[in-house]
Amino acid sequence: MSSERKLQLPKISKIFKKKTKSVKMSTNPSEINNNVSGSGLEKNIENLSLKDSSDFKSEKQKNIASKSETVVDMEFTSNPVTNNELVEGVEKYAERLGIKEYTENKDLWKKFYDVFGPDFVWPSTMKVGERCEVLDYIIYPEWEPTGEELARNTVEYRRLLESGTLDASQGSHILIINGKLDSYGNKISPEDDEKLEKKYPGCLYAPVVERTALIRKFLAMDDQTRKEWQSHICIRNVLNPRDEVKMASTEQNYRMIIDTGSTMTIIPYFVRQQLYNPKDGWQKLSFYPDGYGDTAKITQASREWLVCLGDGTNWSNWVRTRELYSWQRTSPNVDCGLIGYDVLQYLALQIL
Repeated sequence: MSSERKLQLPKISKIFKKKTKSVKMSTNPSEINNNVSGSGLEKNIENLSLKDSSDFKSEKQKNIASKSETVVDMEFTSNPVTNNELVEGVEKYAERLGIKEYTENKDLWKKFYDVFGPDFVWPSTMKVGERCEVLDYIIYPEWEPTGEELARNTVEYRRLLESGTLDASQGSHILIINGKLDSYGNKISPEDDEKLEKKYPGCLYAPVVERTALIRKFLAMDDQTRKEWQSHICIRNVLNPRDEVKMASTEQNYRMIIDTGSTMTIIPYFVRQQLYNPKDGWQKLSFYPDGYGDTAKITQASREWLVCLGDGTNWSNWVRTRELYSWQRTSPNVDCGLIGYDVLQYLALQIL
């Protein structure tokens, strides 16, 4: 590694490459709790009395209209495929890789083809959710200009895990750049990870042992026609109070469930997408949960966010947490967002 390529991070060393096998909203969040006893939690949660609100949609629309960024249709392309022979070849390519099941847009098939080439095959241990994630990085403009680099590095990380050649004695983490293993290092802070991203846009700094997280998901009530255990949710950027998004208890085929059995709070990706910048304040590295939603990946916030719950009219106080996660954009077999114990325990304190 040349001197300008050295990472200004702790204990990262260059390696020789190895061949591998292929509840009332306040404008000022003044009550933020940090300690709690778990006793009586579920009883206290009942007192939140969170219900649906018919006024929420108009409020939601106003909120969306204030955003400076808009969602771009995935069917956009600047390089349409016109040659019939090329179309036929790319279609077979898309069928072989399962991309055709994801989108029928021939231009997007070609875009994937241009990134990975004609001989590409998915790593055998790469599940559908992760393949969708790679496609999302390439297809959706919100990931530009680093989406293609993220896609290559995500595939390479899976190949390295699959190969069994990673050496934990050299470091607990690896840096992947340009689709290749660059160096080993140790765990770094989210702040250092952001510095690393500025130096190597689209890079992936990932653990040698793949991360997982346990999600124990159950519905608080069996009767899903009752709404007491579904909630609206609002998240706000700590650094910019105007960067705020609300989600109704049922929206875009997702339900936001109060789940006292969940270890974390997970929002659907479309909520994160409505923030000013859906990448800012979120880690790049995603991972599979163990339990509910284990076919889709989640991404953790890289800094603290404010969270509150409500019925569209009445809201709780704010809770400050970094234990906030987002489902990936295309999340197979997932139709619930989860409001977990990490948030509920603090809200319980407010009504003791």
